[in-house]
Amino acid sequence: MNNLFMKGIIKINRSFPAILTLLFFACLVCSCVISMTSHANGKDFKIDAEMLPSSRNTYNVRLTIENTGEDWEGTVRLLVVGTDSSNIDCAYDIAIALPKGSTKQFTVSVPKESVLYISEDVWVTLLDKNLEADAFKVFKKLFKNEKNLTLGVMSDDYSSIANLDIDGFELRFYSADYLVKMEEIDKDSLADTLNTLDYLIIDTYDTGTLSDDEINDIEQWTYDGGVLIVGTGSYAEDTLRGFDYLGIECREIYSPGENMQSYKSNFIDWQKIGMADLINLGSQYYYSDIYGSLAITKSEGDGAVEILPYSLSELGQLDASDYIYYDKNFFVYMILYGVGEEADRLNGFYSDKFDTSYTIHRLLRVIGDGSNDMSFGVLKFIVIVYVIIIGPILYMILRSKKKRDLYWAAVPAAALAGVLLVFFAGRGFVVAGTQVYSVSVYNLSDKSDCRTYLHCYDAGHEEWSLSLTEGYEYIGPKLCDGYSVSEYNKYYYHVTKDGDRLFFGIKPNSGFEDGYFCAGRTADVLETAGSIDISLLTGKLDNISGTVTNNTDYDFEYFAVLEDESVQVYKGIPAGGTSSLSEDEILFFTESITTIYDFSYIHEADKYAKTEDTDTIAALGIGISVAYEQTPPGEIAIIGVVTDWDKAVDNDCSEVSYACFYMFQ
Repeated sequence: MNNLFMKGIIKINRSFPAILTLLFFACLVCSCVISMTSHANGKDFKIDAEMLPSSRNTYNVRLTIENTGEDWEGTVRLLVVGTDSSNIDCAYDIAIALPKGSTKQFTVSVPKESVLYISEDVWVTLLDKNLEADAFKVFKKLFKNEKNLTLGVMSDDYSSIANLDIDGFELRFYSADYLVKMEEIDKDSLADTLNTLDYLIIDTYDTGTLSDDEINDIEQWTYDGGVLIVGTGSYAEDTLRGFDYLGIECREIYSPGENMQSYKSNFIDWQKIGMADLINLGSQYYYSDIYGSLAITKSEGDGAVEILPYSLSELGQLDASDYIYYDKNFFVYMILYGVGEEADRLNGFYSDKFDTSYTIHRLLRVIGDGSNDMSFGVLKFIVIVYVIIIGPILYMILRSKKKRDLYWAAVPAAALAGVLLVFFAGRGFVVAGTQVYSVSVYNLSDKSDCRTYLHCYDAGHEEWSLSLTEGYEYIGPKLCDGYSVSEYNKYYYHVTKDGDRLFFGIKPNSGFEDGYFCAGRTADVLETAGSIDISLLTGKLDNISGTVTNNTDYDFEYFAVLEDESVQVYKGIPAGGTSSLSEDEILFFTESITTIYDFSYIHEADKYAKTEDTDTIAALGIGISVAYEQTPPGEIAIIGVVTDWDKAVDNDCSEVSYACFYMFQ
């Protein structure tokens, strides 16, 4: 045993120089790896991303890239990653050259419809000419930071309201979370701050000290989309003093524990704070009381007003034990959520409406019917017949002709004939290039709102890319089927900007894989488009009569009249023509926008559209869905669909294009 031990030591001593050599090279390799890792983490570059103010339809990310190393040329990639539930991801690429010591700044516009569901992280990566990462940086909650809900508070007891922990918690709107940013404002800062706010809380404050101009500014700000929350309670008289226009009076103020019969709740102990008995003059407000918040709410233009019968400052002084079942964060969440449902300015939609995002996606699937639904029945029939003939039937035929010796020659001949039949029959299923179906939707009441929805697929398995025509300003994925990723070089959708042109495509998992996109363009086409006029003679859609006149330059294959959630569809109107809205002319009717998807199948009944009009019908359904999102309360929308519209794609590919025009009256 000892001899073996000594032999082991001798072997180690003899190999010691070799071990030192290996350690030296290992350290050298590690040094190189560390150097490469530092470089890949941005040692030679400074990367910054910030959110600019969003437009109606896009979030705008400003990227700043500074090169502190050698001359560099490559691609900047912004990767928007979907959540596990949405499975949406898209790489936005911009080719740039960065000389040593230079800095470049540019903006990437991402459609809001592409980021309804987003993850915590956004990757910004610098790729060399071989698309290998030279540097990267991950930005946490980038889109959420842009979508902060800025909440201003005017109060003589700001610290107590701050105790509600409003600042920094997330508020959910339309399946997305927004961080709340709270700031204290006063009379002196009101004018400069008001237009930067999403919410304004006035609580424990004498509004009688505000001038008429300041009150008018708050009223106009609310009408333009702001959310005003007024807390009353023990301070109701002072807080309501300058707000006569709100239509709220205080009948009586109850001290803590006094006459609380009208304020019962399973969520909070109202015995601990003062309560105001409020009079809703003119019945302008409705009682929302989400989870016992006791709030009354009304819409005001594009904004909303919420009145609370208690003071938020007193609410902030309560102990945690005074909140029953839920903590104070949840209770404050309900206060903000209830009034926010009246005015969702961030998404540009009227928040009390059904979200049509998924409906549009389903209708996009109908247009073109996708490649996955292609029928190969004829080919199957040929193959089955061939299999049958090549065997016993062929033998029996030859036997009856007493030509059995020709069987071994007839089999190859029959096989060749079968191959040729399959080849020529299958020619009709060959897809040359990429297939595109596009629907452009134009708002004639607001000519800045022009959107295009695209359904595309290619026969191959390889990544493909197409160029949008001139004038398009953004494009991104529409809510769709893809796969989530967490690496800079893995994505499903991609968008590339080259000069003023946008290219888009997908990296498919298989042939004929569908991609769904939404894009936006300038509104030049609408300058001479004309209008759609409706002359209503009577009542609601369920008892409507009158006429619609098509004053555009385009023939409508079909048109629809939309009121609230009710839709009526009629046969088309030529350019300059007028159509009656009589009940006998209705092709399709639904009382709920939630069933608009059924509209794409109206060809199944004889009295409705023909089968070959399925794509046109689905295109009109998309136009109806978009118009529904934008129709102001109390107004009626008219939507017309046009076939053979201008192409959205500049490549030599097969594209079928539609357009929908809509306006409100």
